[in-house]
Amino acid sequence: MRSFFLSLFVCFSALLFGQTPTNLAFNQEYRHLKVQDGAGMTYAFKLEKSVLYQFALMQLGIDVMLTLTDESGKTIVEQDAPNGKYGKELFEFTAPQSGAYQLTIKRFEEEGNTNSGLVSFYVKQFSAAEMRQRKQAEKALELENAKNVLTADIDHFWEAFDQLKHCKSHYDSVTTIQNLYFDRGTVGLKDFIELRNWYADDFVKVVSDSAAFYRSVRENTLSVKQAEPLIQAVFDSLSGIYPNFKPFKVCFAIGKMSTGGTVSNRLVLIGTELTTTGDVAKIPQRIKGIVAHECVHTQQKESIDTNAIGCYQLYACLREGAANFIGELTTGTTNYSAVNQYGEAHENELWTAFKASLCRQDTRDWMYNGATAQGKPADLGYFVGYKICQAYYQKAKNKRQAIVEIIEMDDPISFLQKSGYDQVKKK
Repeated sequence: MRSFFLSLFVCFSALLFGQTPTNLAFNQEYRHLKVQDGAGMTYAFKLEKSVLYQFALMQLGIDVMLTLTDESGKTIVEQDAPNGKYGKELFEFTAPQSGAYQLTIKRFEEEGNTNSGLVSFYVKQFSAAEMRQRKQAEKALELENAKNVLTADIDHFWEAFDQLKHCKSHYDSVTTIQNLYFDRGTVGLKDFIELRNWYADDFVKVVSDSAAFYRSVRENTLSVKQAEPLIQAVFDSLSGIYPNFKPFKVCFAIGKMSTGGTVSNRLVLIGTELTTTGDVAKIPQRIKGIVAHECVHTQQKESIDTNAIGCYQLYACLREGAANFIGELTTGTTNYSAVNQYGEAHENELWTAFKASLCRQDTRDWMYNGATAQGKPADLGYFVGYKICQAYYQKAKNKRQAIVEIIEMDDPISFLQKSGYDQVKKK
């Protein structure tokens, strides 16, 4: 009898929507389905009034558009995130009334998109208990997001991590990360997800492959919840040397072992799994150093002055060098990294090479080049920028004003000239 009514529903949907869609099952994953130009996929289902549904899709080599329509054919949701051919499409919908709905997945008509590719997706129907938990989490997040130092994402990650061992399918694992970690994220984690294009499917793979590493840093990451005095000490120190300092919120989240720290337009974002490795005794100072570095970025101008020469390579390296240099002044600790050690031993030859491509419109030879650097450390542009800022500071008679000018630098060529660094390196 049930199969009869199911077939009747599909036929009813075909009359309404003008084609015969595939019947969709909730709470299961459809993996590696082929989408190609002119051959989209259509799924029919019935949504219940006031129930929450989550539509999640992974693009694997093709940019697609998701369209949700009601039984009248009216478009309810159109979803296409600006992430190209790889990454997630995700939206949630609470039906205002029970009825027949339809989901269409089709190739996004855009020049440069591939003609065919794969997608994996699911539609989750939340239970009443899960919806209650969602509302409770939203209230808790209101309190957490009001704080200056956000650490709730650490607890949420470990809840999801512990649940993974009970998952019996890939779908279970993906929704565990999505619902227990991502969906309960603070404003900081939301920014992390957007900036780094994180998605649950990728997280499942990384965490599964590196479970031993994550277990090794668990206790250290939990101790970061007591880090607020450290952050306040950085704020106090930086405001003491830089009069224009505007405090930012700081979020400690757990990522994919790829980002120690970055910033969004509203927060300093710390990858806690990377900042808490190694000697436990050194973790507080490392946290202060990373927070100080990233806080400097929050104070810097976002672009080169329109009246200045657009010297991008120099500008980008000066920004990072300034964050390192001012970070050291803030914390009182010198960074003895491999980059700095190599830089000190090869400073003249590095400057000669750097100057040869001073205003290149990318930094491929000097920053974020871990995959291509050979015979020397990557990211040596940080060192070059640091040394120019150091020279500027040492030359300045008014050190306090020099700090302002280093942080607020937006004319890289003029800054280099005033530093006198090039003249010193000519000797």
